[in-house]
Amino acid sequence: MPPLLQDVRLALRRMLRERAFTLVVVATLALAIGATTAVFSVVYQVMLRPLPYAKPEQLVRLYQSSAQRERLGVSHLMLQAWREHVRAFQQVEGLALWDRTLTGDGTAPERVRTGRATAGLLSMLGVQPMLGRAFGQDDAAAGQDDVVLLGHGLWQRRFGGLPAALGQSLMLDGRPHTVVGVMPASFRFAPDVDLWKPLVLEPGWEAQHPGDVTLRVVGRLETGTPLDTARKELEAVAARLAREPGMTGQPPGVRLVPLHELVVEGAHERLWLLSGIVALVLLVACANVANLLLARASSREREVCVRAALGAGRWQLARQLLVESALLALAGGASGLLLALWGLDLLRLLIPQGVLAPESLRLEPHVLAIAFGVSLSTSLLFGLVPAMRAARAEAQGALGVARGGRTLTGSGRLRALLVVAQVALALVPLVGAGLMLRTLRALHEAPLGFEPRDVIATDVLLPGNKYEDDARKQLALSSLVENVRAIPGVSSAALASTVPLWGRNGVSSFLLPGESASAADTRELATFRTVSEGLFETLGIALKEGRPLADTDTASAPRVMVVNETFARRHFLDGHALGKQVKLTMDGEDFREVVGVVRDVRHGSVGETPQAEVYLPMNQFASLYMVLVVRSSARLDALVPILRERFRAVDPDLPLGTVREMEEVVEASLGTTRVLGGLLALLAGLGLSLAGVGLYGVVAYSVSQRTRELGIRMALGATDSQVLRLVVGQGARLATAGVAVGLVGAALLARSLSGMLYGVRAFDTVTFLAVPGLLGVVALLASWLPARRALQVSPSEALRSE
Repeated sequence: MPPLLQDVRLALRRMLRERAFTLVVVATLALAIGATTAVFSVVYQVMLRPLPYAKPEQLVRLYQSSAQRERLGVSHLMLQAWREHVRAFQQVEGLALWDRTLTGDGTAPERVRTGRATAGLLSMLGVQPMLGRAFGQDDAAAGQDDVVLLGHGLWQRRFGGLPAALGQSLMLDGRPHTVVGVMPASFRFAPDVDLWKPLVLEPGWEAQHPGDVTLRVVGRLETGTPLDTARKELEAVAARLAREPGMTGQPPGVRLVPLHELVVEGAHERLWLLSGIVALVLLVACANVANLLLARASSREREVCVRAALGAGRWQLARQLLVESALLALAGGASGLLLALWGLDLLRLLIPQGVLAPESLRLEPHVLAIAFGVSLSTSLLFGLVPAMRAARAEAQGALGVARGGRTLTGSGRLRALLVVAQVALALVPLVGAGLMLRTLRALHEAPLGFEPRDVIATDVLLPGNKYEDDARKQLALSSLVENVRAIPGVSSAALASTVPLWGRNGVSSFLLPGESASAADTRELATFRTVSEGLFETLGIALKEGRPLADTDTASAPRVMVVNETFARRHFLDGHALGKQVKLTMDGEDFREVVGVVRDVRHGSVGETPQAEVYLPMNQFASLYMVLVVRSSARLDALVPILRERFRAVDPDLPLGTVREMEEVVEASLGTTRVLGGLLALLAGLGLSLAGVGLYGVVAYSVSQRTRELGIRMALGATDSQVLRLVVGQGARLATAGVAVGLVGAALLARSLSGMLYGVRAFDTVTFLAVPGLLGVVALLASWLPARRALQVSPSEALRSE
């Protein structure tokens, strides 16, 4: 039998014989390698893997900017000017997202997210439909744009994934559209888009929609063109456009962001943080396994020396130990890959929607190769020191051991250093987890400004072809609210253009009486919402002053608004806004009177700083898109079919959107923080356990080596408490040294976490006292157990054992 194969067989027999040792080592490596592989698989997919487009490094997102906001959409006129006059880009293409109503085929009406794209967008990205054809230039002409590309999800949902969908007709807002293609499932350029249709840049759009900056614009740079050069050219064209007749205001600024940077910016901080933490845990595991192998090597000195005395060569002895450690590491790596598959499901929750298709997050071959390399590296690392010691074994030493003599491994100091490193490395993720968990608690206790209990919400999208004038919109929306209020168990119902934590916030600049138009260009923007009567009551938003908005606030009545406390405090010297006049620039030339002040509400996120907000009456500012909120004691599953009937009673083509409980919406807004905190806590707990096991192993080994010394001490009159202090003190010194080193790393981590914290300072006193205290308790327990075992050995037995 070849020598290497014989070494493998002997190593497997020893692993089976020492099941407890094998299980501990394999489990330690599996947990650490599994966590590392899962995290780095996500980091590769999100942060390092090129975007699935042709030459993605040339793709750039283009924004207009102003003094109030760094990133705005782009106007139709600006897009046309850039396409005609900018030479730094090969192509500049635009996209607008709209909600539309899909009807026909005898199925229930459905709200669909529609992406309207310029004809060259797909070709610029290098993406082709999986079925059919892409848009052509002829499709982008007015009157020729009634063609659509189905998103993969809508294709599966509406047509069962059949190729026969091509050529079928769909009714989109009452207009027939022909299906000319189907997009692949991997196409994630804009999240949740159900279908695509051509964007027609119609003349006169700007006059009908002044200030419209809703286009998302992407360009492909000419090869070798720096971003700064492209930005200056774009700004020059914007300044030239602003000087043309009929244009008013200052020319907008321009902001360029590489597309890959834009895609990952919502996730990169969290993923790099997890990468660093999981690397620390892997190092703790390495130190733990190294300690275990060093301990076993010490216990096998007699065996190794006897084998050397019987003629085994140095390389033969070292090879045997290296093979054993390699098999342990490979077993741990294989088990870790199984855990990594499970860990990917958790990590998906940390990735912003639209960054990756769920099916694309997987273990890539090269990530698996890296995991295999980690396993082999750990085997070499862990087995190197024991193997080197075995290679230096001498026959004379073996004979001395065989006769009952004592040899010194010299590994005690190394093992102590490994424990200090374990404690230091374990402290860092523990502090991070403590800060995130305290943040999560603070978010749960943060004032929302509204009462989500017993409130549900759903989208309302009026078909655009039926409700072109404001009077018809208001009538349909008012009828819907009345129908819903009549449902048994419903205490109140109302409509709003958006509700807290729902998204879709509108913003506008504004003026106060006596101010020049330029004042609106430098002041912060106000968030505005259109609401119906009863909105504040339904959501439990407290009225602080004045009156709420009412159904009597119609188009023919005086123009009014309600503001929040932050708006009143920031923009009126005395903080009293009642009776004051405010003009929103997106609202025309008339001022509105403030008739009420309501409590601040967290609309964007639970932990946000309240922003200046205004509420406009629905009957004075109608919209096709609204959100219905209902306060009811009835169960959600019982309300949904009744709501669907009430929607149809208003209009058979009015779709019922997804109905959600507001408590669920609040919890979902905390999802990323909760998952991140949970993962940090899990990794921290793993690191703490490994550090405790490592400390226990060092102290236990030290006690076994000092059995004779401890026996002599007890024979000479040392009390149990004195022996306990001696042994526990050793563990305490190692833990203290580890904590001192770890606090430096914890401080660096806390500083990097500061942007993710809420209601807690980065250098939180409670966390920085509690975590070392917890490590101290674990250290005392890990030291006390071996000490108690030492006390159970009588002095006579201790002396006789030597």
